[in-house]
Amino acid sequence: MSTTSRFDPKSPLPHKQAFFPMVETYFNAGVQHPLSRGCLKAIEEYVAYKGFHTENNFDPIAMREKVKEQFAELINADAQEISFVGSTTAGENLIIQALQLINKGGRVVTDDLHYFGSYQIYGELEKRGVEVITIRHKDGIIDMADYEAAITDDTTLVAVSGVSTFNGFAHDLKRICEIAHRKKAYVYADMIHQIGAVPFDVKDTDVDFCSCGSFKWLMADQGIGFIYVKKNLLEQIERPWFGKRQVKNLTTHVFPGDEANSKIPYEYDLDETTDGYFSVWSEPRIVIAQLHYSLSYLLECGVERIMKYRQPMIDYLQTAIPKLGFKPLTSKESPAPILAFECDNAHKKLGPLFKEAKISASLYKGHFRVAISVYNDMEDVKYLIDTLKKL
Repeated sequence: MSTTSRFDPKSPLPHKQAFFPMVETYFNAGVQHPLSRGCLKAIEEYVAYKGFHTENNFDPIAMREKVKEQFAELINADAQEISFVGSTTAGENLIIQALQLINKGGRVVTDDLHYFGSYQIYGELEKRGVEVITIRHKDGIIDMADYEAAITDDTTLVAVSGVSTFNGFAHDLKRICEIAHRKKAYVYADMIHQIGAVPFDVKDTDVDFCSCGSFKWLMADQGIGFIYVKKNLLEQIERPWFGKRQVKNLTTHVFPGDEANSKIPYEYDLDETTDGYFSVWSEPRIVIAQLHYSLSYLLECGVERIMKYRQPMIDYLQTAIPKLGFKPLTSKESPAPILAFECDNAHKKLGPLFKEAKISASLYKGHFRVAISVYNDMEDVKYLIDTLKKL
């Protein structure tokens, strides 16, 4: 189960040497994070295992459990509170099904800085009779007083993004949970832009449910993510689907060698863990192999150290870019690695400029977004500013 690399995660940042040289100055980890040399080595080891052409000690079952433990350590959870899901959005949908919002009805409070891929979830719930309250942001910030007013005694679920994909706005998730729990409401958090980027503790925040994909700040590939469910809540929700991995004990009366039983073909017990509620079976083991390396890297490097390292670069951009005429859309108080700035027709205005300069950033119709990671340094951000000055 070796996915080791000679690179030392505790070495001084930046960690450019942990990645292959990139063809662009890359500010787009908010879309997808580059794979490190260590992750690519993990892929090679997995492919060797799958090709059955070399001897190695790759053990996918043991690795799966180890990766769950690593992720649990990263967010201060119990490994039994963790399961794999296909994506962040898959996790959100599974929580909604587990709460049976469509069958039982309910009331959801969310906000417009939640992931725009979740707009459809709550729009469709509303069509099916669930009351949905969407709080509107003010200058890129959600006012906590609006949550105080919106979360009422009949609220079932509060759904937020811990860090907004739009502009990096970071919720005070602990405060939201305090407000919601006073009203007996659950809290779900989309944490794809927080876990691995900003320190996060499920026990401190007291969040009920969260999910997170692996291809952004967890530094692996697409195809898998994690779901967290507070262990004492399992008995309050329903299994949203059923599958082999949920089974704790299975006794068959079907096959040769089985104990015969003419009345029933099988007996089983379901596991009372998050896996027992949300796992089914097949998972992309090649991504789990990557996560085994990347989560080790994050745990050894330290998310808080990464955050402290990038802060001077973020401060520099927060000061320099507005001087070039771009309105900031991200609060200076945000601890996240994402910065957004207003720019009319950013695709058309900045696209050719960035292409020529070989800069990768996120360009939208009315704004652009940059994301800072462990391979960036002050030279990169100064190069971005020098490029923007050419407009």
